[in-house]
Formats: sequence, structure tokens, C-alpha cells
Amino acid sequence: MLEPQIFFGQLQHIFATRLQASLALGLQQQTTLILATIWTCSNPQLIGENGTYYYSQEGPLEVVDIKCVKCLVGWVKDGNEWVIVDHSGSCAHPVL
Repeated sequence: MLEPQIFFGQLQHIFATRLQASLALGLQQQTTLILATIWTCSNPQLIGENGTYYYSQEGPLEVVDIKCVKCLVGWVKDGNEWVIVDHSGSCAHPVL
């Protein structure tokens, strides 16, 4: 069973492709598939009570359905770590 997870990364590319209708693929009509490549943040840690996440290194490059991207955030260098700056509002925060 899939469960919601907190996932941060740097958006690298967005790809769109059209898939023709195909009974073998279960597609009744032409469909546009949009994918994103994301350079993941390795092991982000929640620090403090204000919901701020820190990470110190990048993880693997992931390819995801663009529907998985809920919001875009920024990051700022803080010593040897990066702070994720998220001003997206309460509607975009993950529910755990």
C-alpha cells in the first residue's frame, strides 16, 4: 500500500510525450504523459518546531509523473547544509 512521504528535490527537466491509443497498454485514446526528472535531497531532517527541513547532500536522480510534484520551494546554504525554504502555504504540506 502506498503511503504519503515527504520528498524534496531539485527539478531538473520536464518531458512531455504523446502516447497513441493502445489496447495493449490499456489506453482507450491518445494520452499526453508528462514526466519530471528530480535530483533528490538525501535524508532531509526536520529541525526545530517551525517545520524547517535541512539536508547536506544530494541523492539519486528520479523520474516521476509530474502529478507527484505538489509545489516548488527554494533552498539556502547554511554552513555545510542546505535549508529548504517553503512558503507554499498549509494546503501544500504533506499529511503524515
